[in-house]
Parts: sequence; structure tokens; C-alpha cells
Amino acid sequence: MNPSDRTNSKDLLVVGGADGIGMWLVKRVLGKVPEVGRITLADVKPLNASGTERGHNPDANHVAELRQLPKPVDVVRLENGSDFAEWAAVETGAAVPSGPLGLEDYGLVMLAVPEDQIELACSAILPGLKSGATVFDVVSTKTRAMAAMLEHAPDGVGVLGTHPLFGPAVPDVIGQTFMMVPTERTDVATYDWLTSLLRSKGAIVEETDAETHDRYMLLVQTLAHYAYLVFGKTLAKASDLGYTFEESLRYSTPPYSILAAFTSRIIGGNPDLYAQIQGQADSDALRSMFVEAAGELAGQFAQGGPEILAAIEEVVKPFRGSDVARAYANSIALVDSVQQSYRDLHERMESKELTIVQVRDPFSYDSTVRLHVGIVTDVDGHSVEITERQAVVNGKWYLAYDEESESVLKKAGKGARRNTVRIERRNIRRVFRPEETREWRATNLDHHQRDIAVLADEAVDMAHICSVLTRLNSHVLSGEALKPEGAQWLSSYGMNNVLLRFTIFGDRDPQACVRDLTESLRLFGIRTRQ
Repeated sequence: MNPSDRTNSKDLLVVGGADGIGMWLVKRVLGKVPEVGRITLADVKPLNASGTERGHNPDANHVAELRQLPKPVDVVRLENGSDFAEWAAVETGAAVPSGPLGLEDYGLVMLAVPEDQIELACSAILPGLKSGATVFDVVSTKTRAMAAMLEHAPDGVGVLGTHPLFGPAVPDVIGQTFMMVPTERTDVATYDWLTSLLRSKGAIVEETDAETHDRYMLLVQTLAHYAYLVFGKTLAKASDLGYTFEESLRYSTPPYSILAAFTSRIIGGNPDLYAQIQGQADSDALRSMFVEAAGELAGQFAQGGPEILAAIEEVVKPFRGSDVARAYANSIALVDSVQQSYRDLHERMESKELTIVQVRDPFSYDSTVRLHVGIVTDVDGHSVEITERQAVVNGKWYLAYDEESESVLKKAGKGARRNTVRIERRNIRRVFRPEETREWRATNLDHHQRDIAVLADEAVDMAHICSVLTRLNSHVLSGEALKPEGAQWLSSYGMNNVLLRFTIFGDRDPQACVRDLTESLRLFGIRTRQ
């Protein structure tokens, strides 16, 4: 089922929506599709009236992205489980809601609360839903959540378990796994729509049952997080031997870099979530097996000689063959991706193309996302140097990053100082792709508008010619063909006087661009009026 096939949008209530994965799904997926109407972010946190408050609803980190959504968004503070104690609208790209909705008005409800709050959320919220609505959760274990939803959801309300196997640090769902846990009360149409939507966004969607899900998540999450935490504690203890983590990164091999990176991901993540994972029933058995295996290997390695190789062969043997092919391929891609990030920055330095880097300190809760726009002038293993020359006037950017843009900036009379900044690579959230850089320029630069009058045969589709020229000339943002009022020049001879209006990127020379466009028109056999 194609997501666009559903014509009736449903309003969405996100319980626990001030932050975390619930907020992430609103910003990156559900808030951008026509099947979802109005979105309400409900939480026990106080409302973010000023738009700048941390730890409020919505958290200040999300306000800018919410404003870009094409649908109404509002926030409520929950009290006594389901009471909407306070309400406020959020400014977005759609009409501002005039007041709160009732529980019976929501066709979709997402439960994004901590696992130990799932029963309370279900008992407080679900009885107020109308028949035809669907409730789904995004918590890490399914047996507990599914039982609570099935118990408290009224007849006629669909129940679906979901689990995104990733956190809100990822930029999108491409390549990420989403587990779906349907029940006998799952609405088939909603299930098909959601799975189709996620797959259309690039996600890997898997289906399972609650018991199997929880059994394997116990293994996957407990073991992986425990291994990273043990590695981190070992690094901390290694300081007694004179080692420092920062210095070790200078000598880092690809396996060490990846292990250190994922350990740092845990350190900078959500400790409450990791505590819940390690506190699950039966998790102690897995940790005991881990400690036992580590002890056995340490004992075998201590014997030295052939015992070391034999111990390694003992570990490797059960996993030979196709069972590890997927994981091995992922490890190659992971190592390559680390190298690719260096390669991309080096290529940008050599090409001297405009580069936009999004920066934020990953371990500072109060840090804000900043953009650096300029030319990469140096890259090493720890940092990137960017030279910027820019001015911002009335919300519009004026840039100088090559000879042409320098000339345009000078003609515009905008004063801009040259600034060189060195950015720690750990603080780089992402580097804009070329198409993202173009989109940013289209939104933020102060563009030029130029008209070219042409004389063309009536049989010539000038709108199409204009479209072709716009696509061929990278300096042109857009173009349109207009017929000036009262333009009768040689019309009796079957000719048309047409005005081609081009919008040219603000950091490009409009005169040079017009000359190029005029020459292209002449190559098409189209005359321009001087």
C-alpha cells in the first residue's frame, strides 16, 4: 500500500513527546506526510513558552525543526496521567491551532514514555480513545507494553507494537531497522500504511512477536551495552598504568576507533535507558556468561605459545560461513565510512568548493547547533580548519568564497571580515552534501533577478527552453517565461515577444550569468532584444 493512497489524515498524539525518539519520529518522519494531520506533543514536563527552555516541552533543541513542519503542532502538559493541565500552540508552517483537542479526536497515539511508565500511560490515556483509532508504542521491550495496551485500549481501537532499533542521534531512518509487532487487534490498513511509509523512507522493517522480540533484545542490548561499558571502565582503570584515552586516539587502529566511538556513544547517551536495559530480568545470566568467557580467554592467553592461537581458533570456528557475512560486510562499510569522512573533507579542501559544516558539542546539553559556511583550508586527524567571509543582513547571507563571490560581495557593498576557525572533528555533526548546500544557498542568500527579452517563433515552447536553461546553468536558481502586456512586436509575422525572468544565486555574478544565458539562447536560434 502506497502511503499517499490514504486520503483521510489522522491527528497524532505523542505521549512523552517533549524529547527522545517520539520527538525524533515527529520531526523526521510522521510530521512530513499528508496522512498525519495535527500533532500534539504531550508530556509531564512544563511547557516551553519562550521557545528557549531546556528540559521543557518541546525542548529548545527541537523548536527550529518543528517550525519547518507543514502541519499544525501543539503541546500539552499532562497532569494526573491524562488531564491536559496546560496547552500551547507551536509555530509551524501551517495554521496555528486555536485550542486543544480531546482524546477522542486522535486517530493515532504514539506511546514514547519510559518503560516503567507504560502501564500508567496506558491506563490514563487509552480508555478515552474512540473506535477506529490506533495506539502504538516505541519502548524497548514488547511483552509488558503489549499487555498494557491490550488491557486498556477499548474495543475497536487498534493495537500495534513497534521498536525503532536506533536512537535520536541518527539523521534519518535510511538503513535503520524498525521492528513491528502486530497483534490480533492491529488494524491492517494502518499497519500496511506505516510499514510502507517506513520502507519508502529507507528503513529496514522486520516483523516478529513480542516474546521473540524481547528474548533477542535481551541478548542484543544487554550484551552490546555491557561490552561497551566494560571497555569504558577498563580505559578508565588504564589511567593507573599511565594511559590516557585522548592520547590513545593518536595511535588508533580502525577496530579500536570503532570500539572507542561506540563506547563514547554510550557515554554520551541516555543513562536511564541503559540502566533499564541492564536491569531486565535474566540479564544477569548474560553478563555472567560474558565474564566467564572473558576469564576463560584470559586464562588461555596467559599460558602463551600455541594456546593463544588455539583459543582464538576456538572463538572463530563457530562463526565461519554465511552466518557472519552480513556483520562482516557491515564492519567493512563502517571502517570505510570513517575513512570516507576524511576523504570528503580532503576533496573539499582541494576543490575549494563552498562547504557547510553543522557543529555541536555532543557532550554539552546546553550547546546549540551552529553552521560554519566557508572553504576548508586544512584537515588533520583531529580537526578541520574553515575560512569564512560572510555578512548577515536582515536574515540574508552574503558570502565570499571564490573570486566571483568576492566580486559580488564587493559590488553589494557588504562589509565582511575574513575569519578562520578550527573545528574539533568530534563536534562535527555532519557536512552538507552538495545538493544540501545548494538548497541552503537557495533559502538563505539574497538573490538577483534578471530579465531577458527574446523574439521567438510561435511554435517554440519558450517555457520549456527556460526550464532547460535553468537546469543546465548551475548559477540559476529558477526561471519562468512571461508574456509582457501589450507585447505585439512582429506578432503579425508569427513571432512572439517573450520575457524570460531568471533568479540567479546571490553569490554569483548576475551580469556574467546573463551573458551565458544569452549565448545559450542564440545557440538555440533564439534572438534576444538588446
